[in-house]
Amino acid sequence: MPRDLQAETSELAGPMESMAPLSKVSAREAPSGDPTLEEHEAEDGRRPAEDDSPSADRGRLDAFYTVPLLLSDVDACVKLEEAAFPINERCTRDKFMYRLTMCNELSLGLFTSATPDCEAMSAETAAVAHPAYSGSPERKRVLLAHLVCTKSTHTTVRDQDMDYPKDWRAEPSAKPYLGHKESGRTVCVHSLAVLPGYQGRGYGSALMKSFVQRIETSGVADRIALLTYDRLVPFYEKLGFKNLGKSEATFGGVAWSDMVYEFTGDALSSN
Repeated sequence: MPRDLQAETSELAGPMESMAPLSKVSAREAPSGDPTLEEHEAEDGRRPAEDDSPSADRGRLDAFYTVPLLLSDVDACVKLEEAAFPINERCTRDKFMYRLTMCNELSLGLFTSATPDCEAMSAETAAVAHPAYSGSPERKRVLLAHLVCTKSTHTTVRDQDMDYPKDWRAEPSAKPYLGHKESGRTVCVHSLAVLPGYQGRGYGSALMKSFVQRIETSGVADRIALLTYDRLVPFYEKLGFKNLGKSEATFGGVAWSDMVYEFTGDALSSN
């Protein structure tokens, strides 16, 4: 679920706002990870980070960029979830495989392009990072934050949306009531996660703000829904989400609050 992050949304100009329209992305179509992208700030849709208020004593990244997550990013996503969330709230490897196979265009990763002497090379995800581009194999594409989603026919996130059909590879349509619904008009944010060492820099809130803009512009959904802790309701309200009260979802054995961002055309400009 999401974390309590303070956004510095004025820094969103650049890579986040200029992302390509939503479309399924294959490994061969993935961006090369050009290290010249400018600096920005970027965390989970169910749960939230404890404290993401900017901290002056933490170093800043030289550059980062956001791109749709690929199947090749699954190992890094697993490492990120392990670092960010308690075991009962983590997304499993197979669930990542399912979500990034069915609708990777709905999920975003915040990466930095790091050389061996960079701060990011000590991140939990660095050990499984891939080369940023073939011309410089020592420079790695390190995942710092991700936002993972599916679509639903419900207007709020339900346990069926949080789940997935375990036999999805062999029988993809065997349990149509579970997991991603391509015809749905609600984007469910399942995970907005930032590595613990990079929390407190505004990455999560900026990533969410950019994501809301991207989904509204694409026209693929009427709303974004997520689950969060009661204490984080004010944080999401500041980003334009409406609190609908206690959720029926019981994922992870946690009492969640339902929050929804309805697209009304002028919603973004009013925040």
